[in-house]
Amino acid sequence: MEWIQPTLLWGMLGLSIPVLIHLWNGKKGKVIAWAAFPWLDPKESQSSRSVKLENWLLLLIRILLLVTLVFLLAGLIWKRFEGGREYKVVHLVWPDEQVEAEFRFELEQAAQKGQEVRWLGAGLPDYQGEQISGVGFSSEKLQDYLDELDSDIDSIYLYTGLQASYFQENTYWLPQKPVFRIAENYIAKVKSPVLALESGEFLELDPEGILVKTSATTNSPKAISGTIPVAFLSLEKEKKEAIKSALAAIEEVYGLKFSESDSIQSLFLFSETIHPNLNESQLLFLTENHGDKSSGQIVALSDLVILNWDEIVEKGLLPELILKPILTHLGVEKSDLKISKSQLDQKFSAFPTSKLTKSANLNEFLLVLLVILFAVERFLAYRANL
Repeated sequence: MEWIQPTLLWGMLGLSIPVLIHLWNGKKGKVIAWAAFPWLDPKESQSSRSVKLENWLLLLIRILLLVTLVFLLAGLIWKRFEGGREYKVVHLVWPDEQVEAEFRFELEQAAQKGQEVRWLGAGLPDYQGEQISGVGFSSEKLQDYLDELDSDIDSIYLYTGLQASYFQENTYWLPQKPVFRIAENYIAKVKSPVLALESGEFLELDPEGILVKTSATTNSPKAISGTIPVAFLSLEKEKKEAIKSALAAIEEVYGLKFSESDSIQSLFLFSETIHPNLNESQLLFLTENHGDKSSGQIVALSDLVILNWDEIVEKGLLPELILKPILTHLGVEKSDLKISKSQLDQKFSAFPTSKLTKSANLNEFLLVLLVILFAVERFLAYRANL
């Protein structure tokens, strides 16, 4: 038994109303003297000490009438009256070859049992392994796909990997909290570009997003090889020396080589003011926070932290603040990192009002009962002149 609006059951407190009415109607009346009163039998003039409930059948009908009304408003769902409704299970498969291959046996077994197995994509198409390339899918539209699920689903199984790029939103809403089937052997297909060093080594991001050196040959694309040209434009001597020291620290730790150039066409520029006509491959670092930086090719170092230039230099943050935009500009960003299963679980929630989509299967029965009880109550009240 389940209630759609259980808070309305507080209406049961109203059961005291018909009881109080009957008690009030049965209270002791006023004694009126009349001529033949002395000739009455004394026993007949004695009042009963116990309070009697008159018209107990009418009282019972009124109580049942109120109970039926409360049940009707609260929405009673009785599973025995569901007419043999089958338990509805939906399996959602992330449209990825590795995920599908790892769970192919389980998915085929679920389909044989008559359970719904669907690709997670536009229209939630039926699962078929050979049609994975035709599934319309975008991680940014994940919530839109989930919104296409029916509201009366009893269980949802989600087959996926633990890649962070899969789940870009903080919260996804479904009719039910999903049960996750994680592809443990999933390997990200896309690798970030690497930086080829003069020493023959490579700089790349490890699975944790940390920049590391490796001597192994890699199939990843190379973002840049050799030295990185930089130019200093309209800089005070102290600021220029601070930037050079930061570049030297990056070179010492990671092996990147920077060469100073006088050309305004250098890949990375450092200046106190904005320089127009930057080409698409250039990135301009500003030591002062001013001007229009909406182009995406301009980075104000003081914007990256809530500190002024002197504080940035004093705290030794300059190498880190320079290196991160350089890596981003070269395309060496964080790889497709993994999230934990607990983090994934926190991203999915069931609709808090999902019960409102259910229909009470006893509404018709309770409505008929309400009409019958009301008719009986009126008939008994009319006979009792109440």
